[in-house]
Amino acid sequence: MAKLTNVISPENISAHVVEGYHFKVMSEMSSNEEQKQEEIQTINQVSPVQNTTQQAVENQVVEAIPQAPQPQVQPDFVEDLLKKTDEMSGNIIKLQMQIESQEAEFNNRLNTELEHAKEKFTKEGYEQAQKNFESELEALKEKYLKSVEKLENTVQNLNEFLSKNEKELADTAVIIAKEVIAKELEENSSLIALNLAKELMSELKNATKIELKLSPEDFEYVKSHLEQEQSNIKFSLDDAINKGSILILSDAGNIESNLNNRLQKIKNMVNE
Repeated sequence: MAKLTNVISPENISAHVVEGYHFKVMSEMSSNEEQKQEEIQTINQVSPVQNTTQQAVENQVVEAIPQAPQPQVQPDFVEDLLKKTDEMSGNIIKLQMQIESQEAEFNNRLNTELEHAKEKFTKEGYEQAQKNFESELEALKEKYLKSVEKLENTVQNLNEFLSKNEKELADTAVIIAKEVIAKELEENSSLIALNLAKELMSELKNATKIELKLSPEDFEYVKSHLEQEQSNIKFSLDDAINKGSILILSDAGNIESNLNNRLQKIKNMVNE
């Protein structure tokens, strides 16, 4: 029997030795993930409290801001006008309701009388019933026409009243608008000037050079809000410009905006 020998020589045996492999413990990775999950839950628990506190503070700030009282302008003329208009409108509505009621009554009586005539009377009786009904029909028509005539007269009176007082109505509306604008200019002139400037400059998109002239009261506020948005604007003070008004000079044209001037133009258009 042949003697067994090593197939691998001692010189090459080190290349065929398998060393032990060390595995990473999974519990360490799970522990790190659980710690991160706990931190996220803690942040989510704190956030609603912070949001609730922030919302409460914002609500207190909003409630603390005083609201500007609205001007109450109710001249005697406006009160009388409103009373007369309400009275005429009420009469018109009543007449319309009466006419609708009479029409419904007419149709109901027509159907009822025809049915009764057909059921209870002979041909002669039916003819007599028809004659009676036609007589009643004429009476209802006359009543209906009188109601329509009364309604038309009421509408005509209302139109005449509005025509006679059209100028007074326009003047009263302008007076009220002036007082409202004066109140707004007194309290928010800078904001009005800023909005006017943005609106008018949007019409000068092709302009490369723009100079915006403002009143001393509105200058700093408007400049601080526009100089970052519009780099090609030159801001200038002008004592001749009223609060809340602006003047724009540009290579594409000049634009002036004055609320009082606009209101006067509206008044002139109404009175023409």
